[in-house]
Amino acid sequence: MEMRLTIIYEQMGDLVQASVAELPGAISLGKTREEARANLAEAIEMVLEGNRLLSGGESLAGEREEIEFRAA
Repeated sequence: MEMRLTIIYEQMGDLVQASVAELPGAISLGKTREEARANLAEAIEMVLEGNRLLSGGESLAGEREEIEFRAA
């Protein structure tokens, strides 16, 4: 399965901010668009991990399966 996400770029002074439209809170900065985009991988991981912890994901009953997601 392929997931497509929308990156929004904004100039913030001397830096470029990149955020993911479909994942509020996934925001990164860089000196260039390329650097800001590369930093998004860590931001996405942090948001997803935070959401899992907030939802009580570790304590929910039921069968579990992890999938690996790789941002292109």
